[in-house]
Amino acid sequence: MDTGTITRAAGSAGDMENRLTEHTAASGFAGSGFADSGFADSGFKSSGFKRSDTGLTGAVLMLLLIATVSSVAAELAGVRWLSQWGLGALPISIVLGMALVAIPAVGRLRMDSGAQRIQSWVQKYLLQAGIVLFGFRLSVTDLTAVGWPGLLMDSLTIVVILCAGMLIGGRLLKLPMALVVFVSVGSAVCGAAAILAAAPVLGRYLHDGENEQQQTQAIGLAVAMVAVFGTLSVILYPQLRIMFGLNDYVSGIYIGSTIHEVAQAVAASDALGSATQHNAVIVKLLRVMLLAPVLIVLALLLQRGGSDNGSQSSSNQGAKMQHKIRVPGFVLLFLAAVLLNTLLQLYLPATLLAQLRDLCHGASGLFLALAMTALGLNIHWAFVRRAGFRPILLAGLLWLLLILGGGFLLMQLQAAALI
Repeated sequence: MDTGTITRAAGSAGDMENRLTEHTAASGFAGSGFADSGFADSGFKSSGFKRSDTGLTGAVLMLLLIATVSSVAAELAGVRWLSQWGLGALPISIVLGMALVAIPAVGRLRMDSGAQRIQSWVQKYLLQAGIVLFGFRLSVTDLTAVGWPGLLMDSLTIVVILCAGMLIGGRLLKLPMALVVFVSVGSAVCGAAAILAAAPVLGRYLHDGENEQQQTQAIGLAVAMVAVFGTLSVILYPQLRIMFGLNDYVSGIYIGSTIHEVAQAVAASDALGSATQHNAVIVKLLRVMLLAPVLIVLALLLQRGGSDNGSQSSSNQGAKMQHKIRVPGFVLLFLAAVLLNTLLQLYLPATLLAQLRDLCHGASGLFLALAMTALGLNIHWAFVRRAGFRPILLAGLLWLLLILGGGFLLMQLQAAALI
């Protein structure tokens, strides 16, 4: 797709601020998990951006652009030197999308009303479908594969990283709450997938003066941060295993309980033997399985904080609304997929079950890659520049806590013959 084609599709621009109401109603945000999260209005209101109203043409071009970028990301994820670093299609998709934003014609295209509707639809519905289908990679029997040490380490990792993230990012670095939550959840659970799943669940409780567009920027920035530090982990884990003196079994628990992404767990343990890799992947998938309860607990905690603030408000109606907590349907469907996958293991032939899992896995990866591309195309570099060094510092400190704190704890447990 050449620049001239995109430029012609973008057409003449109208005043964005005068058409804000139309954009909010038509873009799909009004009924999305982002809009009903409590964010007041679009960040485009004061941005000065302009858009065209080519409608269907812009929607088609944006859909083609998203599909093309996602396909390229999938091909790049298969390149050996990238896969060795644990760089999967998800972080590559968002990086490519962010890079294309720098092209003026693409920037004009994404201001088109139809293009915005497509971006909103992909970010909401394909994201949720991808998370649900991801549940077919997990089963309850995974809990017994590594025993209590894996579950203990995963639980400790999640609790410690979330608490440390809130303390460091919120209290010390004074970062926006949305960015703190997304970086912390991505570091604690499963990287980009956790961040994308957290956005519609937790967004409605993040009332930190941030609008909808600023939340979207925070999502993209958080994904980029955890991707960078997760890649560093892939390179360092073989050396860290030697430094901490961990055996094959414990090394798998170490990698799976502290690395960001599933693909990175596979890559980091690739040179350490099949036993280590098996444990690493199982422990990592177990950590992913804890995503749904983590989001529910965080939503309850954030909702309670919102209720406390609401009680001080003069608006009783607003305070009353804060007491209502909704668990999004896709979180429940994710848990249902895990349970269904467990039951299918008992009744389906192994060959048929493997084919079904491969189908769900492929569809999940495709949908999430498309959602990440749409997210990347919605990033504004001005937001990244304004964020400065503090988000990198937060993600870096949490990363150090993961690899050093996790390794030290497992070394002590191994020395005490507890694992």
